[in-house]
Amino acid sequence: MNEIKIKCPTCGKVLRLKDVPNINAAFFTCPVCKEKHIVGKCQRYVEQPKPIASSGDETQYGGGFIQQSGGDETRIGPQPQHGGGDETRTASASCPTVGVLVDNTGSTYALRLGINTIGRSAASSTATIQIATNDRTMSRSHAVIEVSNAGGKTIHILRNGANKNPSYMNGVLIGQQDQLVLNNGDRIKMGSTELTFKK
Repeated sequence: MNEIKIKCPTCGKVLRLKDVPNINAAFFTCPVCKEKHIVGKCQRYVEQPKPIASSGDETQYGGGFIQQSGGDETRIGPQPQHGGGDETRTASASCPTVGVLVDNTGSTYALRLGINTIGRSAASSTATIQIATNDRTMSRSHAVIEVSNAGGKTIHILRNGANKNPSYMNGVLIGQQDQLVLNNGDRIKMGSTELTFKK
């Protein structure tokens, strides 16, 4: 039977549950903190695909790749495009928008297939989505949203970037190894700046 992984919003423990019909409406009691929660209100984790081949630094997955970069970060996504030997981290401008981030002023920032690095706008920022803010608690590469297609569905996966200040999803702290599936209306807080994800 299929399983899902969720994170307890009270203690942060990652739990495995059987994926049964109407699972999002079900209640569960965390075995660690003993708090009762609704499954649909918890952050959902992503199951990593199983490798089917390996060569050099890249391990091939069905329709994608996984490649280690600096630190513990692991990127999973479509086959990289090469231009001048460097990996292309984001889709080209011709790729359609696959969701947006909206700040508290109503400004929108378009997401595209591939790796979307979100950070504070600055001359030295390498973020692909630079948020216009004076919030110095938001790092210049604070979070990453990876957008991919799986089985005809578009999936948005949120994780930390090279941030020194905390990130939150719907008020719950995002751990350094967390990879969380975004749903429409989720709130992402980076430093003191909050953005709302819209599909």
